[in-house]
Amino acid sequence: MEKYGAIDTGLPVTATKEAFPDLKKSRRRRTIIKHALLVSAAGALLGWKLLDGAVWNTDVKDASMVRGIPWTPCADLTEFDCAYFSVPMDYTDPQPSEHVSLALRRWPATAPKKDYKGTLFINPGGPGGSGTASVVNQGPLLGKILKGRYDIMSWDPRGVNMTTPPIDCYPTEYDEYMSEQQSYHLGLPIQARGEGGSAAEIALLKKKDTYYQSGLGSCLKNGNAKMLASVSTAYNVRDMVRMLEALGEDERGLQYWGFSYGTILGATFSAMFPEKVHRVMLDGVSSARFYHRDIYEWGRSGMDDTQKVWQGFLSSCAKAGPARCALAKGDDTAESILARFDKMLETLIEQPVPVSWGGVTSGIITASDVLQGVFKVLYAPNKWPLLATALAALEEGDPYPLAAYVNEPAPQGDPLTARRDPLDNVFKRHMTKTWSPITTEAILCSDTDQTVAHAGFPDTASFAEYSRELGELSITGERWAQSAGKCRVWNITATEPYRGPWTAEEGLKQTNFPVLFLGVTADPVTPLSAAKDMSAGFGNTSATLLIQDGFGHCSTAHPSLCTAKTVAAYFLEGKVPEYGTVCSSPEEYLFPEVGKTDDFMSAMSVEDRELLQAWEKLGDSVVAW
Repeated sequence: MEKYGAIDTGLPVTATKEAFPDLKKSRRRRTIIKHALLVSAAGALLGWKLLDGAVWNTDVKDASMVRGIPWTPCADLTEFDCAYFSVPMDYTDPQPSEHVSLALRRWPATAPKKDYKGTLFINPGGPGGSGTASVVNQGPLLGKILKGRYDIMSWDPRGVNMTTPPIDCYPTEYDEYMSEQQSYHLGLPIQARGEGGSAAEIALLKKKDTYYQSGLGSCLKNGNAKMLASVSTAYNVRDMVRMLEALGEDERGLQYWGFSYGTILGATFSAMFPEKVHRVMLDGVSSARFYHRDIYEWGRSGMDDTQKVWQGFLSSCAKAGPARCALAKGDDTAESILARFDKMLETLIEQPVPVSWGGVTSGIITASDVLQGVFKVLYAPNKWPLLATALAALEEGDPYPLAAYVNEPAPQGDPLTARRDPLDNVFKRHMTKTWSPITTEAILCSDTDQTVAHAGFPDTASFAEYSRELGELSITGERWAQSAGKCRVWNITATEPYRGPWTAEEGLKQTNFPVLFLGVTADPVTPLSAAKDMSAGFGNTSATLLIQDGFGHCSTAHPSLCTAKTVAAYFLEGKVPEYGTVCSSPEEYLFPEVGKTDDFMSAMSVEDRELLQAWEKLGDSVVAW
């Protein structure tokens, strides 16, 4: 009989890997993988694509351990270690025959044993982001930032990628993808209103609701009912406690870095198990209080600073001028660029433009597509020149660059062109190649209070008012409103949701060590107001707040040496920054001149330059959920 906390039999378990990796062996493994990557171009792809077709040894014997995780080299990338780990499916009524098998991956520490600080758990966001993929993307960079003193570890949360059982709403991810694409191509309410007024808007949103009902119906008809009720953030928190215990680190407590939704996961852990908080850093803070209690307030909160980012794009483009921003003309100002942008939208509402095949896509470009492109690019200032170039081409009559950008392969996968058996891989285990919208919906909408979600805007007409409200708050508000809209329909409840407490006044207990909340002054979906609210709720003995004055989603989007050094000191030395400390991000990252970033880095010490460069690359690896 398998014990919870045991290692599944999908990976080799010949011996338990030492907590501190053999540095000679580590270097040898890195040499092997460098040669392997030269042989296979596919091996250079990050995210889920790295997992697809990977070779984790499955010729193993049954094994179980009460404590400890017997890590083994991942055969796809032998620099990394892999394991499977069993936890109860239902913590309220655990049954030996019902368990969840978590897929784990880590980047081993490289520092000498005397400097080793244990395991750093990471979560990339979502909800629904693959932790195993994030370790491939971010593990080596985080290891460098933290001087090799931590094992960088993550896992695929319940319902995600290789953690099993899958929720099984669709037979293949292609079927889910096609359903989502049909809903996506209906467009946004702004387009419908322009084409036919409020009646057309209501008709569009009714179609959207029907697609949401179709997705829910697929889960109710085909899905794993027990798993669908067991994907809550609260249960993922309990999984983290089990992993801590298995690693032998439960007495010290959790060391964690969460991005975006990962801040909700980390805040929920800190609220549920404050005594187990050792070093918890939440980067790009989303309001966990609103998320768990009122999905509509969460939606409003997410749009607090979006216009700041959009204005930053326009102002930076005008300042950069035609030489560095293709959308700028002559003596353009932010206002004149915005006026031309608005004119493009109005024209596209009246008449979409055809897109001929050019290597990635074909079809049409609508006003909705333009706004989808804006939503996507506001996350990452290093992509601003790309959007500016695409919009300039569209204005001149060439829609293809924008179409290619909006429809480019997702950074964590590649286009799904045909049905593929999810077990058709060397693991003979469920595996996905890209993000699953239905998994995001299952986690998000079972986490939030469904009495509020169902009663808030019960019919299409009332939800249209909410959608317009968010549209007035932000250029991407109507796009953002769709997440809350899905929860109006979803009715699968979590076995254990978490509602609070979220403040000391409500009974939130003091954490063992202050949580570091990190907010950016202009973040398109996780505003500074959320970081301030969450940190204030935890109180000054349980939390501190670091503010980064810059643009984009999470601190890594617009690099700051000050932020990087402050975060490193928190994890490496236990230094807690004073509440409200502000770090600035250099303007040189916005529509940069060629070689400009190198110029301002030249005055830095070698150590500072290498730290900032690693932070830059970390920003490139963070997925825009």
